[in-house]
Amino acid sequence: MARTYTLKGETNFRWRGAEVSRVENLSDIIFAMVLTLAALQSIPQTFGELAGLWRGALSIGFCFALILLIWRTHHIFFRRYGLDDGWVTLLNALLLFLVLIYIYPLKFMTDFVVNYFTGAFSADHQIDAVLTLAQVPWLYAIYGGFFGAVYTVVALLYAHALRRGDALELTDTERSWTRFEVEFGLGTAVLSLIVTALAFALPGFIAPFAGTAFALMGLIAWVCSARAQARLNKPAPEMPAQAP
Repeated sequence: MARTYTLKGETNFRWRGAEVSRVENLSDIIFAMVLTLAALQSIPQTFGELAGLWRGALSIGFCFALILLIWRTHHIFFRRYGLDDGWVTLLNALLLFLVLIYIYPLKFMTDFVVNYFTGAFSADHQIDAVLTLAQVPWLYAIYGGFFGAVYTVVALLYAHALRRGDALELTDTERSWTRFEVEFGLGTAVLSLIVTALAFALPGFIAPFAGTAFALMGLIAWVCSARAQARLNKPAPEMPAQAP
């Protein structure tokens, strides 16, 4: 029987991964490097640059929130299942590679969005010097591609755990909520494609607003959660009566 531990704050799962593996140690190092790269800022040379650092801080805050969201998803996966086989190692390596590369389009995107909506682009610093409006859809394509790829890998990790359900002795509740993670990951990947398509479809000056559609992640989570609960509430099929 798999050794299990109660996970504080979670009601649907028990921990099967009590010990931190070498794969997780490496992953934490990579996540720390990514957060460091997000925080890198040039030293201000003038008071004007110093006063404008709040925009950089806001951009870093968005990067931290997104990277920590991915890190928490990664952390919870290993705590829930304790898997450390070849397929998990491969998918984890792919996830780390994507996150390491993803920080560059993420930081560029957050810098652009914060500067665009806070009026940082003035007469002496035109937006075209950084990014033309015609290039905004391509920025979303790069950003959305990486974001969608990250959540596709997360969905594959949870799908693997679901396939190993018997060996892990997952309960019906754990199986249903594992399927929730698969559906949410794939739904988020599809949403990334939709956001990219919106960026290309909208007029140039409205294209930067395409990213607001990522707020639909909340709706995706709600739908997937409702489906998970509906699976658990579905009555078990009745066994046919045996002939006397």
